[in-house]
Parts: sequence; structure tokens; C-alpha cells
Amino acid sequence: MGQAVRGGAVALTFGVMAVVTPALASTAEDPGRRVALVIGNQDYQFVEPLVNPINDTKEITRVLQEADFDVTVGTNLSKKELEKVVRRFLRELNDGDTALFYYSGHALQVGESNFLLPVDAKLASQYDLEFESLKVSHLLDYMKAASSLQIVMLDACRDNPFEIGSLFWGEQEYALGKTRGLRRIPNKLGSFISYATRPGQVAYDGEGPLSPFTSSVVTNALDPSLEIKDLMTKVRDEVVRKTGGQQIPYEDSTLVTNFYFVPPKPEPIVTAHHRVSVPIGSDASPLSIPEPVQPEGGAIVATLTLSPEKGVLRLPGGRTVSEGDTLDAVELASLEFLPDGSGAGDVELIGYQVKDDWGGSASAIASITVVQAAPVPDDGAKELERKERLEQLVAWLSQTSQGSAVEADIGVGPVQVYADAPDEGLPATDDWLKVVSVDSDLQLSSDGRLLRPGDRFPMSGLSTLTVRPQIGSETQARRFSLELPAESGSAGQTLTQIVQPRVTQCDQLATQPFDLQAVTEGRLANDIDSAAVDRVCADAMEAYPEIGRFVFQRGRGAFAAGNLTQAADYFQQAYQMGHVRAGQVLGRMYFLGAGRDRDREKAVELYSKAAERGDAYALHSLGMAQIKGEGTEQNEKAGLEKLLQSVEAGHTFSFNAIGGFYLNGNHVDENVDRAVYYYNRSASREDIYGYLNMGTLYRDGLGTPQDFEAALGWFKKAHEGGHPAAGTAIGLLYFNGQGVEKSAEEATRWFRESAERGDAWGAYNTAWMLGQQSGEAAGRDRIRMLAMAAVVDPSSSAAGKGREDLKGANNRLKAMVLQQALTDLGFEPGPVDGQPGRKTRDALNKFFDSSDLTPVQGDEALIALVKYQWEQSRPRYDLF
Repeated sequence: MGQAVRGGAVALTFGVMAVVTPALASTAEDPGRRVALVIGNQDYQFVEPLVNPINDTKEITRVLQEADFDVTVGTNLSKKELEKVVRRFLRELNDGDTALFYYSGHALQVGESNFLLPVDAKLASQYDLEFESLKVSHLLDYMKAASSLQIVMLDACRDNPFEIGSLFWGEQEYALGKTRGLRRIPNKLGSFISYATRPGQVAYDGEGPLSPFTSSVVTNALDPSLEIKDLMTKVRDEVVRKTGGQQIPYEDSTLVTNFYFVPPKPEPIVTAHHRVSVPIGSDASPLSIPEPVQPEGGAIVATLTLSPEKGVLRLPGGRTVSEGDTLDAVELASLEFLPDGSGAGDVELIGYQVKDDWGGSASAIASITVVQAAPVPDDGAKELERKERLEQLVAWLSQTSQGSAVEADIGVGPVQVYADAPDEGLPATDDWLKVVSVDSDLQLSSDGRLLRPGDRFPMSGLSTLTVRPQIGSETQARRFSLELPAESGSAGQTLTQIVQPRVTQCDQLATQPFDLQAVTEGRLANDIDSAAVDRVCADAMEAYPEIGRFVFQRGRGAFAAGNLTQAADYFQQAYQMGHVRAGQVLGRMYFLGAGRDRDREKAVELYSKAAERGDAYALHSLGMAQIKGEGTEQNEKAGLEKLLQSVEAGHTFSFNAIGGFYLNGNHVDENVDRAVYYYNRSASREDIYGYLNMGTLYRDGLGTPQDFEAALGWFKKAHEGGHPAAGTAIGLLYFNGQGVEKSAEEATRWFRESAERGDAWGAYNTAWMLGQQSGEAAGRDRIRMLAMAAVVDPSSSAAGKGREDLKGANNRLKAMVLQQALTDLGFEPGPVDGQPGRKTRDALNKFFDSSDLTPVQGDEALIALVKYQWEQSRPRYDLF
């Protein structure tokens, strides 16, 4: 028994159990958005600070916002903050988007790869790179999986400032020295990557407030004539001149389409045919040509292309104008006509073409009918009605904006601001509202057109006005301001609307950590209140039936409650709606056989799809499957790379998995110090698996002084957090009398508690303890525990031992356990006498028919029954 128990502890303690805990859920986003991540790291804590990254970041952000990018900004980021801001950026992306990443700060070339460094990077240990950096190629892969066009701009080609001579990435050690610049990143189709200087060379901060590279980019990016490749040609020319040829920017493009930072602008809006009547023999009459409008601001000029054959065109000051003359928009609207030489019934035409600052143009005409006497406008009543409705709408808008804040849920797409605005029937080209200001964390749109300060939209489009709050903006209210139209009698008057972004209760209570379609950071499995989650996520599903994130998170509540069938249904529905993490969790259920037949090939298929999107949980699960060859061909190198990507994202499951490999020399060379390093990193993030592994190190004196009291403390922290195996570890201390008084009773109690939580070694060790007792009751209990050992993880050594011992167990007792399970489940197998007959066989068939499980015989039937029974107790599969 001693060997079995000790072996069980080590096997379970260092085997990492993939938790299935929960929010790109499919959201109602407009396709083709522009989304950017801008990072500037300047104030490094352990090497000399840089000069310009913060200024660079501010200016790049300004330019990108003017170019209609939704910008996520991070400055002076620690590693944890870097992980968080990258997740926030990836959460903003959807298929069809343009994704841009700009970085200014320290970066490092290690081997064939480039790594960005947070401000708390120390690189004091050879093993620090995996925990203190971000691999650029990984981020580009994630961007590519979630967007249609990718742009990367790296102003980070500086000398290596760290003193470390070599660094490990996985099993490979790389010598550093004073490496220069960055390497060329392998570029897949559809991406544009620009570097501040050529590969292997160094970029400079320069003498001004901006680096030479960034200064040239921000100066030229908003030139509407410059496609991105032409832009970078101009940037290269300027930087070479600024640095005397010492720095030569470099780019690598696989784009198959053109990209301009200045997005296409709408054409100017004009009234195609304006009709007016003037009396014969009168003085000059105003033509009241509607003023042309460029909705996104900027100046408009009008060139007369056709003048009247008779009569005179002039401005209010008396200056005459004619064909070929150029007027501004206000002058065009103020034109007057003097019917000199015109007779009653004559129709004169004015043609004009308007152009805006971006080269957009539109043509229109005005027809002037000369009449005998001043016309009595037959549309006066309509015009009066229009003005009255405009005044009513302005009053309504003013009153509404002064009322309560508009509440806007984050991550549900654009939210209508004035859905009830009484704007129906107003002309689309009259009475324009002007956007005065918009807080940077809001996207303001009308009729699907993104609005920036200076843009205009018609009052008739007020009911289509939407806001889309950025992820992370829920901490305080946001605002936008509008200038009212001049005709309302309030020229120049502005009103301000308060918007309160909020995170739904479903997101607050059920988001899963590292979910790239979430809108918040999430809760661990042991923090889930399943009843509350079911309630609030049901409300969210009703409010937003098109968003898979809420379906997934409701499934997470069902999973935590042990309702496996319902959970799987929710996960399947969410996965079909495009929620990536739902696929990973479904894969885990197939992998474990949780509530369904085990199918590890199906699991790996689901893991792979989620891993492509950068899902940390899927990267971990796929990496473990590849390393062990479970459900896929064994590939330890590829599997370890997946785990390192998961480590880079901050996922502590992979911290513990790799630590276990190094401790035991499994799949990698044994390195106890590196194992301790990984476990310490996990525990420092308050991870229950890190707690358990730290306890084991102290218990066994591996890489640390042996300390049973410290070990017990770590084990209890893990147990309190819900770790299924922590009770087994505590039971071992009681069994061996290590740091506590030796007690078989206490050991058995702790083993059994872990077994009921779903730990295979806890079940096997409980069975071993029961094997030391006599009597039929202990014998039957032992057999049930041997079956339990095979239930949760059939590939574990505990499961193998359980099956082996079960095979040699007393057949009569096994039959009694099977009959009792059928009886408890209501299938009426006849008497529990250990002599199965027709009734028992019929009951067993009914069980398999009703449970939708594949029928099996013998010990496998007993294991299936025990597993099904155990699952009815709603165990925390989401903690495995």
C-alpha cells in the first residue's frame, strides 16, 4: 500500500488537470472595423529607461483615431498588464476587421524570433524569457486568425540592454551577447510588417520628442494620396535623411489589396435639382440653394459649370459671378438672381460641381422659373410643418440628453442612443448635427458610418445614432457632444450626452479567464455561483439572442452545477454561434468522457480550432495532447511550443504542466530548479494547482528544504480553492505521519473526499485502505472505489491500477455493486444478491438505452454505472 499511495501522490500532484472554466463570442459587430493596439514601454525598471515611447504612443494613437481606428492603448506595461491589454485587443477583433499593432519600446532577438519586453522584465534567470516577454510572431498569428488584414509597426530595433549571456525558450538555449535589432518575421499572406530599421540593425530615439521613424509615420499617414507602401517609401526617405543614412526603415508586405490610413470618405451631399421661382422685373431674389455638405467635415468649394443665358447671378454684396467661378459652400447657398432681360415663362439653369478636401465631388443643377408676379408658395405649409417638427425634435433631444445617462452594454455591438427620436419624415439632407467631441472609449456611428469630431449627420438620422463602448470602459461614464443645426434657432448651441458603459451581470459572474471573446477578465471555476449564473445569463440570452458568449457562459454555470447534458447543449450551441472557447470546453468534455462517450480525436479537432485563435486554454489542451500523443500523433516539440504560448498568455495550467515535466524528466530533460521556478510562478498568481505543487516540493524536499508544515499549508490552500487532488495529498501526510499525527482514519477520510471530487488517486488509495478491512460492506465499497479510480482519467496510472485490481476482485461482490447501482438508479435488477440473471441484464440494457451511452459488459459496465452515478452528484468537472 505504501508504494501505491506514494506513487499516487506524485502522479496526481504533477499531472496538470485542465480546468474547463469561461467569454470572439459571436457579437453583433459591423464588419470591416479598424482595430489597433498601441503599446509604448519607456520606464523600464531594471535597465536604462528609453526617451520617446510615451510621446510616440500618444501621437500614433491620435493619428489612428483620426483614421477611424478603435484604439486600445497600453503604456509602461508590466507582464501581467501586457497580457491583459493584448487580450483586450484580441477581444475587439472580428473576422473582416483590419488589425494594427504598433510597438515602441525594448524588444529582443532570441534565436530566430523577436520578443517584446514589458517594463518589469528582469531577465535575471536563463528561464525568464518565457515569463517576461511576448513573442511577436504569436501575436501576429492571433491577429491573422481573427482579422482580414494585419499591419504591424515595430519601433523597437534597439540594442539588447540586458546583461544575461543566454536565454532558454523551451528546451533550446540561445546565446545573446549584445544582439542588434530584430529579425525579419515570417510573413503570411495578407499582412504588412514595418520595422524602424533593417533586420539586425539598430533604430534611434532621435533628438526630438518622437523617434525618427514614428515622427515620419505620423507626419505622413493622413495624406489621403499615400497607400501604405507609398507611405513607407516616403518614411524611409525621411528617416534616412534625418539619421544621415544610419537608419533605414524596412517593410515586408504580402498584401493583396491597397490600404490607406485615411479611410474612404462619403461624397459631398447636394440637392441634385433645386427649383425656385422669381418674379419678372424684380430686384435680385435669393435662390436659397441648399448648402452642400461633407458629412465628415472639411471645406467644400463649388465651381459653376453653367450660367443662366439671361439674367445675372450675384452675391449679396453685389459681386457678380459666372461660369468657371469658384465659391465656397456658404457663398453658393447665398446666391441671388437678377432676372435682367428675362421674360415670364423663361427657365434658366445653373450648373455647379462641388469638391471636398479628399477629392470627392458631386454635381447638381438649379432651375429658375421667371414668373409674372411673386409666387405664392404652395409649399409654405409643408415648410412650416418641417420647421415646427425640427424645433420639436431639437427640444426633445435637448430634454433627453439632460436626463439620465444612456446605459450601453459592452460587447453587444452598437447600442442605439435615441431609438425613440421623433425624426421620421425629415429630409435626409437638411438640418445637420455636428459632432463636437467623442470620448476615446466610445465609437459613435450613424447609419453605420463612424463619426469623429467635426463630422456631421442629418437630424433625420438621429434614431440611427449608436454608441459602442470599448472593452474596459465600464469604470466611468463617457460623453459625446453635438452642435445643434443653425436653423433650429440655436446656432452654435451644443448639448452633451452622458453614456454609462456597463458589463452585463452574465459577464460579471460567468466570464472564463483568458477567453478572447469576453469583455472582462473572468472568474475561476471555484468562484462560480451556478444558480446565479443560470439566472442572469438567461436574461442576457433573451436580451441578445445573437451573441454566443452568453450561451457559453450559461453553459459554464450548468457545468459548475454538474448538469453535464445541459452544459454540453449550451456549449454546442455557443460553438455553432462562433464562440471559440465553447469549442475548447466541448473538446475537454469529449477528452474526459464527461457526460458523453470519450472521443479524444474529436477533442483534439476542437482544441486545434480554438488554438488557432490564440485561446490559452486550447493551446494548453492541444499541447498536452500532442506531447502525450492522446487523440493525435505524438509530437513533443510542437506540444511544448503550444504550452509555451499558453505560458506567455499567463495560463497557469501550462506553468504547472511544464514544471511537472522538468521535475520528473518527462518529455524534457530533468531540471528540478526549473520545475521549482515554474511552480513558484504559478503559486504567485494564486493558482490552486501551483499551491498543490509547491506543497509537494516542500513535502518531498525537491528543490526546497523538506518542510511538512509548509507542505500542509500549501495543500490546504489548494483544497480550500477546490482542487480535486489536494485531499489525497493531505491524506498521504496523515497516512505517513508527516507533520501530523499518523492516522489511518484521517488518511481515509481525506482520500475519500478527493475521490468524490473526482481524483483518481484519491479513489485508488481509498480502495487500498478499505482492502485492509474485513467484511462484505468494506469489500463492496472497495470495488466501487476501484471503479471510481477508472472514471475520471482513464489514461492515468491510478486508473490502470484500479482496472487491474478490479479485474481480480471477487465476482460476487462486483455483481452486488452493479445490482445496487442499478437499483439506486431505479432500473429494478432484482435482488442485490451477487447472482445476476435476466432481470439484471434487462435493467442494464434499459440503463444504456436511457443514458445514450454505448453498451458494454463485465467490469466496463460496472465502471460505466459508477461513473454515471457519480456524475449525478454533479462533480466539478470544470476543475479538472
